[in-house]
Amino acid sequence: MGVKVSKDDIIRAFLDEAFMRSAGETSLKDIADKIGIKKASLYNHFESREDIVKQTFDSCAEYIGAITFTPKDIDSVTRKYPAPVVFKGIVNRYFKMHEKSPLFQIYTFVASQKYFSKEAAQITARQDAKILADTQSVLRSLVSFGKLQLTDDAVLHASQWFCSGMTNMLENYLLDRKQLVASSPASGEGELFSLPAEGKGLDKVDAFIDAFIAIIQ
Repeated sequence: MGVKVSKDDIIRAFLDEAFMRSAGETSLKDIADKIGIKKASLYNHFESREDIVKQTFDSCAEYIGAITFTPKDIDSVTRKYPAPVVFKGIVNRYFKMHEKSPLFQIYTFVASQKYFSKEAAQITARQDAKILADTQSVLRSLVSFGKLQLTDDAVLHASQWFCSGMTNMLENYLLDRKQLVASSPASGEGELFSLPAEGKGLDKVDAFIDAFIAIIQ
């Protein structure tokens, strides 16, 4: 009896192979071999390799669109904690979410394609806009509880500056991790997607947040 696969299985196989060898270097045979089916069986679900790529972007957009930057109870968090603790908690959570499969593969795939693909650029732009809006909400909440003193214009400018730095750090952080994973493919997911043993993986992020809060306070 042949192996039964779904569209999602094929998309996941494509993401896994693209993660290890790059999207451009991933062939239909690579995808089929990953699942354990014949290459011709891929056409039962997709019209072509281009169709696989297109529907992979659609799947990535849906998955990333469901990811939240801030917790729903942000007002209870900002009421209880000072600004540096709030931002470190939010950003550390967000970074750690991206270290786990399948978001790790999804994020690095989209990040690697955003300069070459309109679909990837749109996914990135939508997520950046959502993070910007969420950051403004966090700052306004901190202002409302007297944790920060910022005007509406200052909230906007501070949010833009913070999001630019934070998203750049996330991309570099995960691309560095991708190189670590690619160089040690047999280590196992539990180890590969963990922080470095010395516990300093997010020190630069925490330092960035400390500098950001010091500037806007």
